[in-house]
Amino acid sequence: MTTERLNIVIPMKGLNRSKQRLRSVLTNDQRETLALSLFRETLRFFVHHYPMHHVLVVTECSAIALQAKSFNVSVLYEPTNRSLNGALNLATIWSKENHYSHQLIIPADIGHLDKQELDMVLAKRQQHDVVIVTAKDMGTNALLCSPPDAIEFCFGHQSSTKHAQQAHRAGLIPEILTLPDLSLDIDNGQDLQRWSFPVYGDYTYE
Repeated sequence: MTTERLNIVIPMKGLNRSKQRLRSVLTNDQRETLALSLFRETLRFFVHHYPMHHVLVVTECSAIALQAKSFNVSVLYEPTNRSLNGALNLATIWSKENHYSHQLIIPADIGHLDKQELDMVLAKRQQHDVVIVTAKDMGTNALLCSPPDAIEFCFGHQSSTKHAQQAHRAGLIPEILTLPDLSLDIDNGQDLQRWSFPVYGDYTYE
């Protein structure tokens, strides 16, 4: 019998490519600072609340890799600038090769992570092989799969619907959740107004 092991995968673009939809309201430096602040808060949340689970950051960015290592989490450094789905496929191969039975994919731009919501998502893995948490625009803000490659990844426009369709094609019945905080990633100026982040500060990556 395989022991249950969960790998939490956090994909992260290079800072210069992050938060492109905020270009009309933030400067390049402000967008990079915001992306880094959200990323660090995401790592801090999982390291503090879920030390029993493994965290893997997949990134093309050496600065992000250094930040991840400062939190003592694993890094899959993939410098060839793949698409999000391509990077997640590599992370899934890593999860399988390292014998993880479950994989949770979660972005690093949720405005506020709530432990009760995450506990609810993780508890669903006892009954469902695929758990999808919808974003406000019907994207996917969390995807829990067992095995990690249970479905093909379709992150992008309307991806929650596409992920549910992939699950049905695989003969699986997905659990689809809409949760108040997990549905709210920061993509535009209106999202930004909900929270206060240090978008004017400077970070050093050494």
